[in-house]
Amino acid sequence: MSSKTEEIISSIRSAVAAHRLLPGVQLREVGLGKLYGVSRTVVRQALQTLAREGLVDLTPGKIASVAKPTPDEARDTFDLRWAIEQHATQALARRLTKKDVAALRAHVKLERAARAANDVEEVRKLGAGFHILVAQLAGNALLTRTLEQLTARIALILLLYRHEYDEHVECLQDEHSQFVDLLESGAVAKALKLLQTHLQKVEGSLQVENTAPVDDPHLRRALF
Repeated sequence: MSSKTEEIISSIRSAVAAHRLLPGVQLREVGLGKLYGVSRTVVRQALQTLAREGLVDLTPGKIASVAKPTPDEARDTFDLRWAIEQHATQALARRLTKKDVAALRAHVKLERAARAANDVEEVRKLGAGFHILVAQLAGNALLTRTLEQLTARIALILLLYRHEYDEHVECLQDEHSQFVDLLESGAVAKALKLLQTHLQKVEGSLQVENTAPVDDPHLRRALF
């Protein structure tokens, strides 16, 4: 895979995770090619990779678009996320160090600073980043990459089904802090229960019968 292809993949994935690209928005090969200064072939390769990650819908004869996961797909995604994060938590607990605890606490501090600054995009990024950090510290690169891909797909789901993130953010950040406390004390079962409740709270807030309208942003502003 070329560096340009990877750049396009990373750019679109980040824009989706940050809610700058909305579900259903069209991703025209010609337009993207002009933005990135590449051929349609390179763009197509990037879109195919993103389709495998569940971030882009590719239907023969139709223009590619940002994915719109169905309610069943949303539930499946959260089920997979729980399985991955459960494994990551157990793996981290077996090898947890003081340095790991310090890294997690520092991340929670950044989350709270972003909330205090009312930086919504940074709050979302750091909130998801906490879970990715747990996987990274667990020492499983494949698990981390998979969770990174899931995180972007979940961002689509939260946006599509009108999850009111701002209403829950303080509680979710407090739960991140409690999660670290439990891990540090060796209360792994309680940490897992808190994590499960934490994820269920997010999933339970989704309005699966009321999807958000599709906007059509200026792609350059969304991607750069």
